[in-house]
This record gives sequence, structure tokens and C-alpha cells, in this order.
Amino acid sequence: MSATLATIPYTDGLGLTLDRVADGEVQMTLPDGKANRNLAGTVHAGLLYTFGETLAGVAAGLETLEKAFPFARRGEIRYRRPARGAVHGTARVTADEIHRVLDELAREGRSELTVHARLAGDDGETVAEMDVDYAFRPLERT
Repeated sequence: MSATLATIPYTDGLGLTLDRVADGEVQMTLPDGKANRNLAGTVHAGLLYTFGETLAGVAAGLETLEKAFPFARRGEIRYRRPARGAVHGTARVTADEIHRVLDELAREGRSELTVHARLAGDDGETVAEMDVDYAFRPLERT
């Protein structure tokens, strides 16, 4: 999965690290850096959105990338407090959700899934929460 993360051109330069992948849960870190900050010195809201959507997308694609790609349809973020320093994210997709998605793909050629992501500062306090709706479409075989 780390290799897949490194192939996303839009996020390649952000320094995102994949910290843990187990049991449908993905944990990633957005490192601290001057380029990540806004004029107030906190992590830029747009970057938090990008990080949250990337995190949720990795979780959505954990068990599906061999058959289908998750395309973000809608994302909603709720900023809870300013983020300073590194940001740590967690997103989870249950085995039941993956089975449903794969079953719908096999039967109908499409599926949808909502993934929740939580972003926290180094102190563990939530800085933002995000829900991203994904549409899955089968990979084109050539």
C-alpha cells in the first residue's frame, strides 16, 4: 500500500506516511512543515481536507483495488480546532462493508461506500473529522 500511496501525483510531495494497515484500519501521518501552514501558522484547511480524503481513499481501496477503483463523489469535513504540527489520521472500513461493495460490483458493476476519517494532533485531540462518499467502478481490463 505504501507503493500505491507514492504513485498518487497530487499527494506525492506531501510526505505522507502510512503508519499502520490492519483489519481494515489505516493510520497515516501528515508531517509538520512550514509549507503546510496558513498565515496564522496552523495547518492549512485545504491540506487537512486533502489528507482526510487521501486517508479515506486508501481505506476504501484496501481490499478493492484489484477489482475496482474508489472515486470520491462527495466529501464533508468538520474542522474542530486549529491543527499545529504533525497530523495523524485514522480511517476504517469493516469487512462487512468490503464484502457488500465487492458483491455489488460483481452483481451490478458498481457500488458506493462512505468512509469516516478522524484527524488528530500530536496530543491526540481531534482537529477534524471527515466523511467521504466513494463510487466504485470496475477496472478496465485491456
